[in-house]
Amino acid sequence: MKTSMKWTILGGGNGGQTTAGHLGMMGFDVTLYDIFDETIQAIKKQGGVYLEDALIGFGKVSCATTNIEEALPDADIILVTVPATAHTTVAKACAPHLKDGQIVVLNPAATFGSLAFKKTLEDEGCTATVTLAETNTLLYGCRIIEPGKTQVFGLKNRILTAALPATETSRVVAALQTAFPQFEAADSILVTSFDNTNPILHPATTLLNAGTIESDREWRFYIDGFTPSIGRFVEKMDEERLAIGRALGLELLSCREQLEVEYSVFEDNLAESVRNNSVYQDIKGQKTLNTRYLTEDIPMGLVPFVALGNLLGLPTARMVTIIDMGQLVLEQDLMTDARTLENLGIDGMTPEEFVQYVKTGQR
Repeated sequence: MKTSMKWTILGGGNGGQTTAGHLGMMGFDVTLYDIFDETIQAIKKQGGVYLEDALIGFGKVSCATTNIEEALPDADIILVTVPATAHTTVAKACAPHLKDGQIVVLNPAATFGSLAFKKTLEDEGCTATVTLAETNTLLYGCRIIEPGKTQVFGLKNRILTAALPATETSRVVAALQTAFPQFEAADSILVTSFDNTNPILHPATTLLNAGTIESDREWRFYIDGFTPSIGRFVEKMDEERLAIGRALGLELLSCREQLEVEYSVFEDNLAESVRNNSVYQDIKGQKTLNTRYLTEDIPMGLVPFVALGNLLGLPTARMVTIIDMGQLVLEQDLMTDARTLENLGIDGMTPEEFVQYVKTGQR
């Protein structure tokens, strides 16, 4: 199965190039698609991707292309490794070219990426019978050094994975584990989506470090930026996420507990856990507020959390504060294309109907 299975990675950013290189190192047939010709030409020229640091080696890429039609037909597994803000665009591009039996994994999904992807495929009239799934996070902490070469800071110990509907999860995980034993089955996409802690960790930390960001000083996002007071605020915001999850029947790990599971970091509070995570040590802070930590993590993460909190009648004061502050500081509308219940195709459902839908596919 390993030698015959074909993988396509959609997205040639940090995660996409690293995933393609890692799969190539393991001997898989890999296609990498990206919209940027410079990236694709560099990978074509050298025949693959070089990995450094926690993973060292060269991974062959069988096909590197900017043509989505060329990238999809032969794939058994399609990993969509793009920013969540691009999921709808990618789904529209994929819709005419997907084939029956393919597995499409939003890797990672942000919050409810599989729902957004499914709605777009339906809106575009896609007739292929494919299995959609999502992960809670990316396997790697990584950064591109140059096109075709990435630095891998570390790998997580486990990646939660769920299909939509959950009845397909075991089959998806079995396929993914032919390459990645770290991929583990979650009960449903409720778990993978609520386990997405980027909207908890990133936006508040970014906004509360606005002065540092605009000072042009060199700084490290998690080490210098995650101060004790910011850590306490983020922990309280994380409690809002956990409360929504409990109301939906989920027993989620806190951000601090996730760091224990994924990175084996054990501290008494979140700030210390973040600052003592070796994988985070060299991740630099941004130099602009126009960053994915706001423009992606707010509309694709915090907004759907708040929408479900409202549906359940639960308070989300800190999340709402960060959403409002982000829009005011950026002077941007982050709501129009955000993952509202309507944009996810689940408006009008009761909480009970929503849980039933993600588990069985039945509305």
